[in-house]
Amino acid sequence: MNSVFCLVKKTHTSLCAGYVTMKQQKDNPDMKSFFLCLFLCLSMSLLGQYEKNIQLAAPDTSAENSFLSVYLNRSSASDFTDIELSDEEISDLLWSANGINRPASGKRTAPSALNAQDIDIFLFSSDGVFLYIPENHELQMVSESDSRVLLVGESFSVVPPQVLLLVSDVSRFTFGTDEMRMEWAAIDAGIVTQNILLFCSWNNILARPRSVMEKDKIIRLLGLSDSQHVLLNIPLSK
Repeated sequence: MNSVFCLVKKTHTSLCAGYVTMKQQKDNPDMKSFFLCLFLCLSMSLLGQYEKNIQLAAPDTSAENSFLSVYLNRSSASDFTDIELSDEEISDLLWSANGINRPASGKRTAPSALNAQDIDIFLFSSDGVFLYIPENHELQMVSESDSRVLLVGESFSVVPPQVLLLVSDVSRFTFGTDEMRMEWAAIDAGIVTQNILLFCSWNNILARPRSVMEKDKIIRLLGLSDSQHVLLNIPLSK
């Protein structure tokens, strides 16, 4: 017990002595100057970091047909017309979105996690609902009903003549937790969407990526499985 008391007393004495020493140093004019210089040096060091920022040159979007103009003109349409895309435009758009650009390997214009090619594109129009088959570059009819309203509701003054729907089949990922697969699905859908939007920007097509829709009704209409997730829709018009 006495040894513990002695240890506590010794520690208390050391702390008090340290405090007195620091106070004396603080009251010392030389120490005040030292701390002021130290503060200024640290401040200059921090400010110096910002001098290393790099000012980038402005993007060259001056050329009328430059590639950068695709990005310059990209925007999400706030409303649409009733003028539909031609069959040729739909064909080129779907290939650009997620078509096969390397036939020998079957790889796509859009990369996907693990090359799972999990994204399927459905076309909704007044003629019905179609599934894009990249391997044959064709549209396969899924339903004869005009179901565009399930995707866009009353969001616009007119119902866009064509709407694309992106669905991810996460069963195509060969491994990964459910959470990982859903993250990959969202990323892959975003990549395909950007392909669509850039094509539309280049060809003066109105487009807008959206996530709001009647998903439960769409799942029943398309007969989707539990592994197929409805992610995004993109209304289109001229």
